[in-house]
Amino acid sequence: MEFLDAAANIGLIERREIFSCPACNEAIEAEAAAEELCPLCGEAFADRGGVRRKFVYRLDIRGTRDIPWVIVIHGFNTHGEWQQDFSWRMGNKLKYSAPVLIYKYGLIRFSVLVRWRHRQLARQLGTTIRSAVEYARANRIYEPPDVVLHSFGSQLFVQLLSTPEFDDLKFGRVIAAGTVIRPDYNWTERIYQGRLEAVFCHCGGKDWAVPLAQYFIPGTGPGARCGFTDNAAINVMNENYGHGGCFELKEVEANLAPGGLWDRFLRWHPSTFDGDANLYRPRAWRPVWAPIRGGVRVVGVVLMALIAAIATTSISWAWFEAIEWTGLVRLL
Repeated sequence: MEFLDAAANIGLIERREIFSCPACNEAIEAEAAAEELCPLCGEAFADRGGVRRKFVYRLDIRGTRDIPWVIVIHGFNTHGEWQQDFSWRMGNKLKYSAPVLIYKYGLIRFSVLVRWRHRQLARQLGTTIRSAVEYARANRIYEPPDVVLHSFGSQLFVQLLSTPEFDDLKFGRVIAAGTVIRPDYNWTERIYQGRLEAVFCHCGGKDWAVPLAQYFIPGTGPGARCGFTDNAAINVMNENYGHGGCFELKEVEANLAPGGLWDRFLRWHPSTFDGDANLYRPRAWRPVWAPIRGGVRVVGVVLMALIAAIATTSISWAWFEAIEWTGLVRLL
């Protein structure tokens, strides 16, 4: 029994609690078991020793899926050091080859403030993925890749999904962590279109960065704090996670371990999360009033421009002083 319970706790099998009347021996619903009288025979449960309970276990005949290959995309203002740790542990986790494409679009800061840069980066991402898909097919890997996204990398991904020239690209399971995707994003439509199979949002209760995203980065929202309201999305909240909490080494190991959240999502059918205690139910979300967001964004752009100008001036003066000092040394 302990073995079956352990298997059910990690999603390997399904566990159901069955109730029956001690008088008529008929199965009854859980709601009826909470009443005093049997809805079928009218006898009082207490007179026969109480409602009978037993657990039944069922193996999920759909089994597990193989992870074909994975694409990992980092956030802005970072080199995505976590990508290497993830790739190494994914490679050691599996008993078969599942290539990991580590995609890096460079260290960007100010350009996240403008939409044209989003589109440019999304096209670069799409071109790289299309090339990788062709290479994978040449090596007999025909399944679409799974994707792990962090922060601004998630925004580039949804920008890619909305770019018509890349409508041919299909994806498997998608994990979004520290995401700045709008909580009301229509995942159901993307799944219906065949663009992806399922989406998992790993939320962080201490993620201070994403609530600010909608003010400065156009088209974004606090997905990692609020979760996705679309019923097709699987949301899990960890109250202790910051913006990159799930990519800390111990957390990556725990999430990818057998029965871990990411392991279950990537390898098992999404329905294994139905009724799971880890699920997070997001509330309805509405963006801040557009004029407020626009005003804050304008102020942010102006401040960034001033900082950049001051930094450039400081560098110029430092370079000038260095030249002057070198000339003085030579004169002496």
